[in-house]
Amino acid sequence: MHFSNYPYEFAVRAATLLSPGLEVSITMREHGLAIRAGSNSEASGRCDRVEALTGVGPCIDAMDELHAQVVPAIVEEARWAAWREQALQEGFRSAVAVPALVEPGVSIALNLYSRLVDPWTPQLLTAADSYAQLTASAVRLRLEVAKLEDHTVGLYRKMSDSIVTERAVGAIMHTNQCDESQARQILKSASQHRNVEAREVAETVLRALVFGGEKET
Repeated sequence: MHFSNYPYEFAVRAATLLSPGLEVSITMREHGLAIRAGSNSEASGRCDRVEALTGVGPCIDAMDELHAQVVPAIVEEARWAAWREQALQEGFRSAVAVPALVEPGVSIALNLYSRLVDPWTPQLLTAADSYAQLTASAVRLRLEVAKLEDHTVGLYRKMSDSIVTERAVGAIMHTNQCDESQARQILKSASQHRNVEAREVAETVLRALVFGGEKET
């Protein structure tokens, strides 16, 4: 599979444009399936991977409520125990998760991590919100193009359920840097919790994270 680079590129640009020293990760969620789509650092990516695996964290709440979650001092944060422990282990002292709606049922969160305590000025939060909306627009366009490609040439419709699922598992393993059993659990949980067919969730993963298609084998 050939993975799309746009989530990673948006994370890198966010760190450059918003504030020097920020570490950024972008999470995408569809039908309850939260996956790390791109990060500008391994440390921020590991924090978001914990959220994807546990289903708990600031970016999850941000996407649930469509409202930014600001964590001025991570060490004082009582919620999201696993995420808090990972963030502190990475040396982060403050964080913010800024959500944006892609389309009904699909959202993203721009997750900013800082090694300083509470650098979140009103100006920075406003800029982060604008950037999150821009990222959501890019994801929306990517999904629309991928759906059009699939409708035209049947990239995924021609694949069996097992092949679609296996490739989605591979995509989740790649983007979240997790093992196969964890990737399968993420996919299974999303399907069960939202009462959506596993194939539908798997196709969304492929459309969002994989560039182009491959012949069925």
